[in-house]
Amino acid sequence: MVDTPDTARGEAGPRGLSAERIVTETLALIDEQGIAAATMRTVGERLGVRAMALYRHIDNREELFDAVVERIVNELEDDDRVLEAPQDGDWRKYLEALAWGVRRYARAHPHAFPLVSTRPPSAPWINPPLRSLRWIEKMLVGLDSVGFDEEQVLFTYRTFNSFLLGYLLLETSAMALQDPKPGDGSFQSGTSPDDATPAEATDPVPGAISPTRTREQSEAVDAADTSAQQVDPVGDVDSADFPMIHRLRDGLTEDHYEREFAAGLQILLDRVAAVVAD
Repeated sequence: MVDTPDTARGEAGPRGLSAERIVTETLALIDEQGIAAATMRTVGERLGVRAMALYRHIDNREELFDAVVERIVNELEDDDRVLEAPQDGDWRKYLEALAWGVRRYARAHPHAFPLVSTRPPSAPWINPPLRSLRWIEKMLVGLDSVGFDEEQVLFTYRTFNSFLLGYLLLETSAMALQDPKPGDGSFQSGTSPDDATPAEATDPVPGAISPTRTREQSEAVDAADTSAQQVDPVGDVDSADFPMIHRLRDGLTEDHYEREFAAGLQILLDRVAAVVAD
């Protein structure tokens, strides 16, 4: 990807075009009109440039959507209630603050939240909606620092995200139904002639999403055999930057969905029993 302060050659639009501006306008467009409304052409129109000008900063629509997801999740960086939460003692208060922070960004972008929940992450073990490597690492380190053993850290990470994902998908879907946008739903996705780059969206498909990986990402994920390969299939999860993720890679890449669903269900039923007993 190339990012320069200039617009595309021959473009009469405003100077100062950047990946950051493109992502900002794309998120604003999705908030206003829904996911299917955001194409390279419509984003370019909002910025006063032709679609081709965007390709100097963003490789394709798929990369643009990934950047939108990163922007949404990183709103946690500006959430004082999350940043001020204790991470070195009271784990319940920290997880509560983090959960409410995730809910705030989901509710701030209900029409964009399907991207957060369904865009394929860089590795299959990354669970939405807390899908930023920086925030995953911070959460894992925080739980480890207060005495959780590795199995407890992994269980908490998975069940925490599973609870948030299920609830917030329901909540944001209800919000979107109350305030429908013309581009809500999914999109018909084709491929370019070389089958490597997804083509522009065409007609929206209400009620669904059509995420894709690049051919390179798909092949890397399919070829990953060891936990080291599975935790970092495309080589962008550096152990120096994310040591806890690499330390827990065996557990992170194991399939625990059925067991943890059963455990989470029992916790829910215990809570229902406690309410009924009151």
